[in-house]
Amino acid sequence: MQYKLGKHPPKHNAKTLMFSRYLKATAPPVPPTKAFWEYKIPEATWGMMANDTVVDCTCAAIAHMLMNWTAHTGKIVVPTVDQVLAAYSAITGYDPSQTQSDGSNPTDQGAAITDVLAYWQSTGLAGHKIDGWVQIDPANLQAVQQAVYLLGGLDIGIQLPNSAVDQNSAGQAWEVIPDDGGIAGGHSIVNFGYGRGGTTAITWGMRQPMSWAWFQKYCDEAYAVVSLDWLDASGTAPSHLNVAQLRADLQALKA
Repeated sequence: MQYKLGKHPPKHNAKTLMFSRYLKATAPPVPPTKAFWEYKIPEATWGMMANDTVVDCTCAAIAHMLMNWTAHTGKIVVPTVDQVLAAYSAITGYDPSQTQSDGSNPTDQGAAITDVLAYWQSTGLAGHKIDGWVQIDPANLQAVQQAVYLLGGLDIGIQLPNSAVDQNSAGQAWEVIPDDGGIAGGHSIVNFGYGRGGTTAITWGMRQPMSWAWFQKYCDEAYAVVSLDWLDASGTAPSHLNVAQLRADLQALKA
């Protein structure tokens, strides 16, 4: 299988809020010991979203988030590859007509996750926009689990070691090994589930488990996304998440 990456280094965006603001400081909710939101979608349905030929992982990730939310709240929405690539082109200037005979393309340079989230908020993907996003500290595993459980998943950025490509090809979980072969590049993936031993991502059209040790070593940014495709318009959500305040803050940032 051919693999592509495409995540730029973490980029500050003034619209980014902190997840911790919306949990009760005196009694933050203890997340369930496990959550597996990805279970509703057969693995064959995820699709590569062109991330086997284009470094559009950041846009493939948001397509997978939209799929997962809508699978739980109504009829699943599956963005087309053309829609994903149109978003990628609008964000980055990618021009498929510039692809060379060897497969290289000087306009195919990847994107920052926050730039993709900002586009999703302002323009949308497959007719669906988001309210905004909140940043999670990857070192705080309880917050990571809370965000996955309460908001249906995380858009995370990792510095992918070459060993992870080998482990994925072999159908193995991503585990920390002494010689990881160095960093292949930045990659954007989505996490929809976790258990005691680690978390599960969707990348390159398949489920990819990883240990918590691996996650903490290689994850360099994480965002939970707020969308009415997951939360209803009245603000109904699991307890302890101040959805009304969160949406109000996000709307204020649009002004």
